[in-house]
Parts: sequence; structure tokens; C-alpha cells
Amino acid sequence: MEQFKKRLMEFWKNTGPFREKAAKFLKRTGVFLRKTGKWAYKLRSILLAVPVAAVAVILAFYNAIKLPKEVGINLLASGDYGLIVDRSLAVLGPLAITVICLLLMLSSRRMAYPWLISLFSLVLPVLILVTNLLA
Repeated sequence: MEQFKKRLMEFWKNTGPFREKAAKFLKRTGVFLRKTGKWAYKLRSILLAVPVAAVAVILAFYNAIKLPKEVGINLLASGDYGLIVDRSLAVLGPLAITVICLLLMLSSRRMAYPWLISLFSLVLPVLILVTNLLA
């Protein structure tokens, strides 16, 4: 056991320069990660809003191409629509709802609720498309 302790202490002394370099590297890495985390926290609303806005615009373009000129809203049990609107309103309506939710998110301290609502508002263009193409 005594010989093991001696060899271990000798190894510890020989690795001194490497340990110092590793400690400096880890300290610099920690400082970098803390600064990056602070910036990500400050920009969290923008980082969350960009993908939602991009998907909303993509869905709006897709619906502008695929929807007929007159779009039915509020599908009834009889198979008829409760309301017929123009294609531009069916495209821009859900996009406007998403934009309003994102603006609420950017202007409020509690950003999670408007962000989740904006995620759910991305379902509207898909539902409009499905009900008009399949019904």
C-alpha cells in the first residue's frame, strides 16, 4: 500500500503542468458558456419567435397556392360550410393571429403563454386547408 501511495504522489507531481493547463481551459470554457447563456436568456423571445414566424409564413404561402378562390369556414354536420370567405382572408387571418401572439410575446415579461398560443395558431392554416381539400 505504501508503494502505491508513493507512485500515486509521483504521478500527481508529474501531471502538474497538465492540470494547470486543463484548469485554465475549463475556466475559460465556463466563462464562455456563462456569457453565451446570458445572451441566450436575453434574446430568448427572439430565438423562440423566429421559427414560429418562419413556419407561419411558409404555411401562408402554401395555403395561398393550394386553397380555392372561395374558402369555406366552420364545416357543419351536413357537409356545408357556415361561412364562405375569400382566399386572402383565409390566408392572412391565421397569419395575423400568429403575428399578434408573437407581438404579445415580445412585449410581455411572461413570454411562454403567448408563444404557446402562437404555436397552436399554426394549426389554423392546416385545418383550413384540410377541411377545404377533403370535404
